[in-house]
Amino acid sequence: MSKEQKKEIDLTQSTSPIREDSLGSIKAFSGKVSDLINGKHVGENLAWRDHKFQQTGGCLLTQTVGRLVTIRDSALVVHGPVGCAQGTNGYREIYQGIPEKFRAWKGEVELHAVSSNLTESDIVFGGERKLRLAIKEAAGRYNPKAIIIACSCASGVMGDDIEGIVASVQREVEPILVPVHCEGFRSQISQSAFDGSSHAIVKYIVQKPKKRQKDLVGVIAPMSVTLGDKNDLIRMFNKIGLRARFIPDFATVDELKEISEAAVIAPTCQSYGQYMQKALYENYGTPYFLDPAPLGIENTKIWFRKIAKYTGKEKEVEQPIKEELDFVLPRLEELKKSFKGREASIYVSAGQARAVFIPRFATELGIDVAAVNTLELDHNIVDEFEQVYNEIGDFEVHASDYQPFEQSHLLNRLKPDLYTGCAFMGLYKREGSQLRNHSFLSDFSPQSNQFFFRGILNYGTILERALKNPSLNKTLYRETPSPYKSWWYEQDDVEAYVKPKKSYAAKK
Repeated sequence: MSKEQKKEIDLTQSTSPIREDSLGSIKAFSGKVSDLINGKHVGENLAWRDHKFQQTGGCLLTQTVGRLVTIRDSALVVHGPVGCAQGTNGYREIYQGIPEKFRAWKGEVELHAVSSNLTESDIVFGGERKLRLAIKEAAGRYNPKAIIIACSCASGVMGDDIEGIVASVQREVEPILVPVHCEGFRSQISQSAFDGSSHAIVKYIVQKPKKRQKDLVGVIAPMSVTLGDKNDLIRMFNKIGLRARFIPDFATVDELKEISEAAVIAPTCQSYGQYMQKALYENYGTPYFLDPAPLGIENTKIWFRKIAKYTGKEKEVEQPIKEELDFVLPRLEELKKSFKGREASIYVSAGQARAVFIPRFATELGIDVAAVNTLELDHNIVDEFEQVYNEIGDFEVHASDYQPFEQSHLLNRLKPDLYTGCAFMGLYKREGSQLRNHSFLSDFSPQSNQFFFRGILNYGTILERALKNPSLNKTLYRETPSPYKSWWYEQDDVEAYVKPKKSYAAKK
């Protein structure tokens, strides 16, 4: 483990440290992967640089709300202006529309969210009264087992005493009150919201284990782990007598209370889950492992065997692995044949787990890797990029907090045949094909599964279809105007709006 990972998590604090401090994360980098790993090896931290101009960026509040609103018997209070809660409008309809047979849980789903509706007057005089009212309204209206209080920039700027209010109101209501510090200005790394959410869940909801449940596996589940992925994992676990408990989406409060009793907490995304895993281990002794994510054949074999080691299923797991390989490998070989003779390149825009998996898989299919973009860089992903570099060679790495103008510049220069990104990354004017690198967690279709053994077939099929069908993008390229002026594409450096680079030279 790196020195950052060895730092203890202090649940007596109101929230987690920001990632700039805890992991040394940065969000502005452009260069070869060899530059990145050589920079790390001279003993200097990753260089933090600010953008002089930003077109967009992530928000800690929206990162928090989209996940914690899915805790099924809770209610969410967004403590801020009503506009900060607008993102909750569609969740109930989206998730309630999932057919029962596709749900990775039993029973209905009722998602509840209210806003404390701070106004200009509240910004001046404080919003504590409205927060009290919102908590009591949520408790009376929905009778939840927990009330999640998501703090906005407005409440943070005002300096509302959130912990004091919670301690006071907790005596008057039955639901567990769970304050989450996700003020947008807290951190320039929006993934700090993952840590803040995990801190709050472990501090306020999770209870001390009464026993170790050897058949219970906690599975970290960010937005990119879809219901299709979950159902496929449940199918596999049923074969060896294991139960999956997904954290935190679609869990109940009682399920989260006992997650400390799991035999192991398994990752799907190190960036999303590492804080939760460490907090459970350091406070309750719950075992965990950080890598690999179960993407691709080899990683998935390692992932299942690590779980089997913690659950005493080493013998039982081998037969399901064999069955899956017997199903997947012949189909994968047929898929590879369809890529033979095609000269193609790919630009990958993804979270950390996919940012290191897709280049390996693309290379295996005979596709060159032009560049990889990810939202943040820290020492953990640099270590993983080093492994990828040793396997497939050099390629470009770009880190930015979205910044579509920078990605457009890179795509215009590199002209890859394939661009793969998630919905957050946008659609770019270009001739080559675009494909998704994942769906969102509400997607229950089998095609949405990209994790585990069968997921590699789905993703490979999506790649194949996109490579064969570039006509939509060609039409859009021909018929739509460019979003940026030509002078921007003439800039030599994609980081023209990033403050001067710091040298990676060794300190004297």
